[in-house]
Parts: sequence; C-alpha cells; structure tokens
Amino acid sequence: MKKLKRMFSDILYVSKVTKTENKKILIITSVVLTQVVAYSDISIIVIFSAVLIGEVTEVEFVNNILQIFINNLYLLPILVVFRFLFQYYQKIILKKIENNVNKNLKLHILSELFEQKNYSTADSYFYLNLLTGHISFFYSSFAIFLNNLLQIIVYLGYLIISNSQSVLALFLGGLIIYFPAKKLLIKARNSMHQVYESSQASNRDIQRVVDNLFLIKILKKENAEITNFESTLNRYFKNEFDNFRYGVMNSFLPGFFTLFSLAIVMSFSRIVKILTLDFIGVALRLFQSMSNVSTSLNQIINSHVHIEKFYQLEANKNLIFKENFDIQENSNVIRFNDVDFKYLNSEEKIFEKANFQVKKNSHNLIIGPNGSGKSTLLGLIGGLYFPTDGKVSVFSDKFGFIGPNPLIFEGTLMSNIQYGNEKEIEKSQVLEHLKKLDTFKNDESYDLDRKITNKSLSSGQMQKIAFIRAFLSDIDILLLDESTANLDEESSQKVFDMLESKNLTIVNSTHDMTKFKNVEGVIQISIQDQERKVLYKKLNN
Repeated sequence: MKKLKRMFSDILYVSKVTKTENKKILIITSVVLTQVVAYSDISIIVIFSAVLIGEVTEVEFVNNILQIFINNLYLLPILVVFRFLFQYYQKIILKKIENNVNKNLKLHILSELFEQKNYSTADSYFYLNLLTGHISFFYSSFAIFLNNLLQIIVYLGYLIISNSQSVLALFLGGLIIYFPAKKLLIKARNSMHQVYESSQASNRDIQRVVDNLFLIKILKKENAEITNFESTLNRYFKNEFDNFRYGVMNSFLPGFFTLFSLAIVMSFSRIVKILTLDFIGVALRLFQSMSNVSTSLNQIINSHVHIEKFYQLEANKNLIFKENFDIQENSNVIRFNDVDFKYLNSEEKIFEKANFQVKKNSHNLIIGPNGSGKSTLLGLIGGLYFPTDGKVSVFSDKFGFIGPNPLIFEGTLMSNIQYGNEKEIEKSQVLEHLKKLDTFKNDESYDLDRKITNKSLSSGQMQKIAFIRAFLSDIDILLLDESTANLDEESSQKVFDMLESKNLTIVNSTHDMTKFKNVEGVIQISIQDQERKVLYKKLNN
C-alpha cells in the first residue's frame, strides 16, 4: 500500500511539472471506456454461451439483458464492433497522454538544463532523450495498471456472483502467483537499475568518442575504442535482456495459473459439473487482465528507476550557484577568484582554486592537453557554467562564441548571419565581410537569400560565416574554441586582421599557440597527479 501511494504521488508530481492539459478528463474517460469494455466482454461471453449451448447465468439482471440479445441477435455484431471501438479509443487516449507528458517533460527538462547549466553533454542527452521517454511510459503504464485492476474487479465480481465455489480454486491460484511474481518484480527492478547505469556509461563513451573523433583516427585507436564500446554495450544489453526475461516470465504467470487452476477445478468431477462456459470465458478474461496488471506493474517499476533520477534533477534546482557568477560593468577585467567547478551528478572536480585575470580588450590563449578542461574554462567565462565555489567576474554579458563546429541551420545565408543579433544588419555590410574573407568562389553564392545547410557548406565556409556573425554582432567578449581549425593560413590571417581592428576581449582555446600574433597572455592548464593546475602567464610582445 505504501508503494502504491508513492506511485500516486509520483504521478501527481509529474503531472504537475509537465502541466498536461485535460489529463483528468482523459484519464476518467479512459477508465470509463475500460469498464465498458469489461462489461461488453462479459455480455459477449454470456450471449455466445446461451446461443451455442443454451446456458443461462444465475444472475437475474444479466439474464434479462441476455434475453434482449437472444430475441434480437442482430445486436450481437453491433456490440462486438462497439466493444473494439471502445478499446481502440481507450488505447488512443493512453497514447495521447503518454505523448503529451513526453513532450511537456522534454520542454521542462530543456528549460531546466538552460537554467541549471552545470550538466555535462552526456547527462543532457540522457535527460532529454532516455529519461523523458521512460517517465512518460511510467505515466501511461500506471494508467494501464489502474484500468486493468478495475477490470479485474468487474470480472471477479461476476464470477463470485455466478459461481462462488469455483472462484475459491481460482483465488488459490492467484495466491500462488503472488510470491513468484513479487520475486520477479524485484529482480526486474534491479536489472533495470543496471540498465540505467550501463546506458549512462554508453552515453559517456559516445560523447567522448564524438568529441575526440579526429584525434582517435590520427592515433589509430579506432579498434581500441570499438572494443571498449562493445564491452559497454554487452553490459547494457545483458542487463536489458535480463529485465526483459523477468518481465516476460511475470506476464506469463497469470496465463499459466489460469489454465493450471482450471485444470485443477476440472479434475474434480463434482466441481466440473457446475462449471459453465460463461464462467470459463470470464475467468480467462480475468487472468488476461491479471497478466496485463503484472506486465504494467513491471513497466512501472522499471520506469520508476528513472523517476528517481528525475527527482534528482529537480533537487538540483537548489544547486544552481548563480551567485558565483557576477557581471561588474565598471570593471576592466575577467577575473577567476578561487574557482572550483564540477558537473552536477559528478564527484570529480574539473577545477580547484583557479585564480587568474584577463584584461579588457586583450587577446589571451588557453592551452592544455586534450581533456584538460579548456572548453569548460570558456564555459565558465561565458556563464554557460557556474562555479561550484569561488567567483567568476566579467565586465559584460555581451558574448560571442565560435567553435570547431559552428552553428549553421537550414535557412538563408542572411538568417544564419543574423542569428542571435538583435540589431538589423545592412546587407551591404554582410556582403563586404563575406567577400573580404573570400568565403565563396562563385558570385551567385553571395546571394543572401540563398538557402544553406551544414551539408551544403565546407567546414571552412561555416567558420567564416560564424566569424562574420560575431563581427557584425554587438559583443564585447569573444570566446574562441579551435575556431580556426578548418581555415587555411591565409584565411586565418584575414580573420585576425579583422579582429585586431575591433575593440574586443578575446579568449582563445587552441592546440597551436604559434598561429596567433599580438597575444597578451596565456592561460595554461596542466594535469599533475590527476589534478588540474591553471596558471596565467603574461607574454612580452
């Protein structure tokens, strides 16, 4: 009973968070349709029993309805049609609830990820894709569980009224089901927890490989990475298979004990004489509903693992650390003061006691080995992440960013350059910048209304467009992350000649510091004994 209350509590919480419209009406309608289907099943079974072998029930009310159908048999196919229509709409309603919850939950979690910020890419993907699907499935599975539970009450009520002696044998069969079903549910839940852990691990592996694809190929470590990923997938699919196996066994139990219990009943000649066709038919429907309850309960328990992770995400609302990021408009530096940082849901500190400052309108590099946290440091400067301790202070909130894979969406060339810019840009300015960087080889490609995608442009063209987007925006601080990786030397020089003509503070993460001139300082990240050290060195140009 305590667990059932917890489930109700979880349903109400998810419902409140997702703000699913008309949920009460939809659930009530689903319950009503489920009960109509149950009564229709009993009616159809009783009518077939009466027509085929002349059996009637011992329930006078049912016999009165039965007589109407016997006198008007053309109503029977109509009843069958309506029965399946009711079942169809009941399933459609449940699917609609599941989809609405899934959609609203994705929107809710996306807004939380924007707000809370300190989530890794792998965690963000997991919460948005896997977690939302499992929670919405939990919601619909609970509705299915409730509907079939109510159907069981209807079927059981009819059996008790029509043949109470035989029901005792079925009741004993139900008791036998309880103990192995409970054990299987516990095993299924434990295996689902393992599925959750291994799916997280596979997400982290995918992120690491995608983020370092170029390096992995250069170092010829593809086979090692495939072997490692295969090992992770083997754990995931083994756990998923175990969970599936326990679930299937649990769903088969009611059907097995239905036939087993009826076989026991029929083995006693005294009892078999009082068995009727309608009793057997309704008993089979009863145990089919019990099988559905068992299956949906298994799905609820599986999904509940993910509900707990959702609670964890909600609990992290109190760990946003906004106060550790500050905009001081009267300042002329970007300052890190004893900055600690770690991702939410992680115990590993990326930075600890980081201290440095960057002067306004200066060009500074961030250097360090792969995985040292260069991109994370840029995220802390730009307010993408908040320090878990210490303080990051900046003099402006007007940021630009260019990375190795610039944002290019399906749209016009002009809309891509205008993206994120609140002020109107003159087309002549855009064309001037595009041509100055020799972005395209053909004159017709400079049509600003031309549709572009990240598939129709080269990587170098995308980076040039990203720089032009930044040049024409009202920004004070430009964050660069391997931003010239896809540019040739001549194009890189043109870009930085244009940057020098603007009063911008540039923080530039790179692997090759020799490419850049007029650099005032270097922020060096080194890893010593698993600890990251951040040192700032002023250069003499």
